[in-house]
Amino acid sequence: MARSSSSVSFPFDKMNIHEANLRLARLIDVCRKKIGAGTDIPFLGFEYDSNAAALMEIVLQHAEALRELAKEEERFFFAASSCARSAMEAAVVLAWILDPKDKAQKEGRWLGYYETMIKFHRIMSKELVDVDPAIDEDAAKLRDAHEIVRNRKIDGKDIPIQAKPSMEQMMASTGYGPLYSSYRELCQIVHVGPEMVFRFKQGVQFDNGLSGYRITRRMLGSEWTVPFLATGWSVALAVIATLTELGDSSSNLRDIHEAQKALMDYVKNE
Repeated sequence: MARSSSSVSFPFDKMNIHEANLRLARLIDVCRKKIGAGTDIPFLGFEYDSNAAALMEIVLQHAEALRELAKEEERFFFAASSCARSAMEAAVVLAWILDPKDKAQKEGRWLGYYETMIKFHRIMSKELVDVDPAIDEDAAKLRDAHEIVRNRKIDGKDIPIQAKPSMEQMMASTGYGPLYSSYRELCQIVHVGPEMVFRFKQGVQFDNGLSGYRITRRMLGSEWTVPFLATGWSVALAVIATLTELGDSSSNLRDIHEAQKALMDYVKNE
């Protein structure tokens, strides 16, 4: 999949949600068929490749959830945006892990990503040890297991562990920096920022029983542009990057490129 240029953006134009969803469903179906036809992952002493496959599956499941939400009503835009944001984040992490040419460096990036979980459990154990004393012991076991993984050697050499950067840094380093603003927009919705409340008040008709509190509905078709484009981009990026890493050729993945392009072209031009 071609990397984005500075001209790439996610526009806001009205569109037919049903048609866009059919194209997203087509992209997911093409990806599922390609994955099903792939070979088993051989274990060569690395962890990054099987975990990349797991991240790919996470991206696809978020996309499938968005597809189901879009089948219902356009008012599920906010839930769909959460799926799109999660898919985008998983795809970017995957792309960052797989970006180096050297397998040892890929493994080092995976370990840097994995260490964020160790840090999380360390913080949780400190905060909750008074509530559940066993959590500290569990966290210690996890740290011990991680030490075994991180202290492995590849070809007699230490693994060069690289700390996980911010989303903005990962997107910039892998060539997708221009799409960061769309990620930030989705974050506003996930974190229930004022942007989400503003859109809700403009886009949804409801009556909560409070006298006079009724908000006029408007068409939300235009609002779905970013979730569809972000999700389609994430699916194609995750699947193509993973299958390429596992030995697939670019020519064998052309169907995925074409299905993504069909979705992108429709959403951007409607």
